[in-house]
Amino acid sequence: MSNFDPSFVELTPPELSLIAQNATENILPEKSKRSYISTYDEFIKMLCYFSELSAKLKPSTLWSRFSMIKIMLKIRNNVDIMSRNVLKRQSDGFTSKKSKILTSDEVEKFLNEAPDDRYLATKVALIFGVVGACRREELANITLKDIEIPNTKNKIPRSFVVEGYFLRIVQKYMNQRTQKGKTDRFFQNYQKGKCTAQAIGMNKFGNMPKEIATFLGLPDAESYTGHSFRRTSATLLADSGADLTSLKRLGGWKSDKVAESYIGDSLNNKLETGKKITQSINLRSSPSPSHVEENVRPSTSVDNDNSSGQIPSTSKRHCVSNLQEQSYEINNSLSQTVNMQPKTFPVSIKNCNNFNVYVNYNFYKK
Repeated sequence: MSNFDPSFVELTPPELSLIAQNATENILPEKSKRSYISTYDEFIKMLCYFSELSAKLKPSTLWSRFSMIKIMLKIRNNVDIMSRNVLKRQSDGFTSKKSKILTSDEVEKFLNEAPDDRYLATKVALIFGVVGACRREELANITLKDIEIPNTKNKIPRSFVVEGYFLRIVQKYMNQRTQKGKTDRFFQNYQKGKCTAQAIGMNKFGNMPKEIATFLGLPDAESYTGHSFRRTSATLLADSGADLTSLKRLGGWKSDKVAESYIGDSLNNKLETGKKITQSINLRSSPSPSHVEENVRPSTSVDNDNSSGQIPSTSKRHCVSNLQEQSYEINNSLSQTVNMQPKTFPVSIKNCNNFNVYVNYNFYKK
């Protein structure tokens, strides 16, 4: 007798088949269940599905469709399609388009120069988005009671710290919130220096990076999408020298692949690599008597009272529930990449014999 008997299916009462089908479909994510089912139905009806779609869709979209189809076929037909050769061939030479990111100087400039009567809510969203590596839907779901990330996309809860100059901006916005709101969502619509009862939706958060880029006069503002805050956060942390574990903890990523891409794309890592390669090639016959080089990367400090790097007391910071020391260290490194204090430019003196130099040069931004 074969493992599968078609007559068994025919003898199964329809109501039991329906119950079984509903039970299996309950494992689909409720948020995107409709997309999975509609994509599956489209696949069943079409011939040469991927061949036709490849003429009008990007390879990245084809991969998404393939994932949905694979799950639905496994649920409804017990068929496991693992061959991805067609998709791999379609992806040859294709580079996915990523959201643009904001530099630390651009974040600082917007927080300092954008008028609060118009951009205060956007400033707070920028702070939360960068310090917490938040997605737009996560920003929309933040409540007043707990500044934490509930029900995240990959089911990994995260928490983050807001302190120093960032905290003052957040507190100013909190003081403007109205008590007339119908929900406990933290972000309320902000117009003409006042909050309204209407909560800010996910789409408006998705438009905020573009709004910031437009204010700063950055080219191609359309490329600053709702994912820009999260990519900016990971990039700034990678530039600060963070390791793979810290990046994964910040973004809640399960795999190493995404976090490794930020480390690989880090400008500071590329500069450090280029410096090591350059120094290994001697282009001079002999070293000069003295070599002075300015390090254009300023040392930074977000909070004057926390220059030691120790975790401050509760009165000096804005904590979230279930805060751990490791989480604080990550966010402290991330916040310090955005300089809101006077800048110090260190000077390095090399190749000197019997020669003492004392340099104390501070540049205070006005």
